[in-house]
Amino acid sequence: MNKIIFLATCFLAACSSKSTDTNNRPPNNFAVRVMNVTTDTATIAWTEATDPDGDYVTYSISGDNIDVRNIQATHYTLINLKPNTTYNITITARDGKGGATDLKHHFTTEKEPNNNTSFTIPPVLKDYYKSVDFTKAGQALFNELATLTIEKHSTFLEYSSRHKYLPTADRSANDANKVVLIYTGEVRSSRSNNVNTEHVYPQSKIGNTAKGDLHHLRYCDSNVNSRRANYPFISGSGGARLVNGNSWYPGDEWKGDVARMVLYLNLRYNEDLGEDISREGINLFLKWNAEDPVSAIEINRNEVIQQAQGNRNPFIDNPYLATLIWGKDKAQNRW
Repeated sequence: MNKIIFLATCFLAACSSKSTDTNNRPPNNFAVRVMNVTTDTATIAWTEATDPDGDYVTYSISGDNIDVRNIQATHYTLINLKPNTTYNITITARDGKGGATDLKHHFTTEKEPNNNTSFTIPPVLKDYYKSVDFTKAGQALFNELATLTIEKHSTFLEYSSRHKYLPTADRSANDANKVVLIYTGEVRSSRSNNVNTEHVYPQSKIGNTAKGDLHHLRYCDSNVNSRRANYPFISGSGGARLVNGNSWYPGDEWKGDVARMVLYLNLRYNEDLGEDISREGINLFLKWNAEDPVSAIEINRNEVIQQAQGNRNPFIDNPYLATLIWGKDKAQNRW
């Protein structure tokens, strides 16, 4: 995958500090806070190595054909790793004046998933997916689905055109003149003053042209949307709510919807699935994808959005595709 993530068994070595200037103190010791890996990526987050002299600290990661320098955050995602391989790395905090503190760490990437599944694809979808080799798994299947999803995305919509399609995509099964709001399930007119549009993958964190992609736009109560802000998702139970003042749980009835929309953004745009989006990386979305099956509104949205922009969300058509790509929690196989 080109982004993140699963918790692996990792071992942490003590930090070592050094400085070439006897009057300069190196950054303080720090520790790995979370380690998430997949078959070919590893996301590492660590505690901040503050500098006793107040100097600005940057980080680097080295070892086993890895050399990343001048990292100005306390997390980083390594990509293009080999499956089922152990990597020994050193994370170094530098103060720019010769002071440095090393932290040694190692991790093992996951094995490639095996695909022994035989699919019976619905006739209405056979033509759409005819170019995909579903005997593949892992990165190979990801690449095939990404290629298809990008190629089929024939119409690039402006964000302002969303109201032309979302009333039909999000419409209530019981009242075609109203829409179902994400996170609350309330049914209202899309023109209500207290209804606006939620970017399930926060707009402020989008790194490309995904702003107007209907696959992650949902009508939402404006007050709920304000509370949700752009906080990372976090595990929980019950209804949608803010957690610890800095994280968002979408609710039991919506967590699968959220997972499949976010996984689509990663597949289509290579959007990051690290700590800025999820407190538990991609593992959280894989868990939600398995726990909350596809709903009728998701199926309707997929049809409407294909008509509008040309492509589908394959994880709505079959959530099990995520299992074949990333492994972990076994999701519903709709084929």
